Amino acid sequence: MIDTTNLRNIPLFREFEEAQLQQVAQTATLRSYHKHEFIVREGDPGGTFYIILDGSVAVTRVASDGRETILSILKSNDFFGEMSLFDSSLRSASIKTLSDVKVGVIDEKAFLEVLERSPKIARYLVTALSQRLRAANQLIAATTSQDIRARLASLLLNLSQSFGEKADNGVKITLRLTNQEMANMIGTTRETVNRTLNRFWDEKLIDMRTSHVIVVEPDKLRSLIP
Repeated sequence: MIDTTNLRNIPLFREFEEAQLQQVAQTATLRSYHKHEFIVREGDPGGTFYIILDGSVAVTRVASDGRETILSILKSNDFFGEMSLFDSSLRSASIKTLSDVKVGVIDEKAFLEVLERSPKIARYLVTALSQRLRAANQLIAATTSQDIRARLASLLLNLSQSFGEKADNGVKITLRLTNQEMANMIGTTRETVNRTLNRFWDEKLIDMRTSHVIVVEPDKLRSLIP
């Protein structure tokens, strides 16, 4: 069982009353994972719904040539695993932790009962899935039409928006991604990301003197994007 305080912070359950939150909490199991662990793998059977209580995960797929692509990053209060509950399909992607992570796990039967009790959740799920599909389409379009500088600039701006924290000289990206992970998100190589980040640093668009990237000139990064 998980604490209802955690559930109350999750937009999916925002309109639930305390009694409803208690019902959800009683059906959920708390699980913890270390950084760089797989929570689910592409092709695994479905049957469970996951709520991220703490930490961040990457949604990944592996191409036939063995290259990994990071489709998106989910953070605290996000969810995953809902698609296989509706059509009994196998997992369409892998979920790999980017930090230590805590999740609440709800099995299929319990989750469908929650949906029946609150149709508003179904509407929220449709909205969230539409937003994710739109973001995925934008990523595909960017990967095929933009140069590396534009793709990396867009990624840094998106990360600063989702994981940004004010710093003296800009916005610090609190999520620490390796150059390889960034490369997997924008369809390039680790070496290319490393070179481009260093050029951004030389141009004083970012600051990499600490273990976190700081976006110093967001407007100039934005001007690189067509």
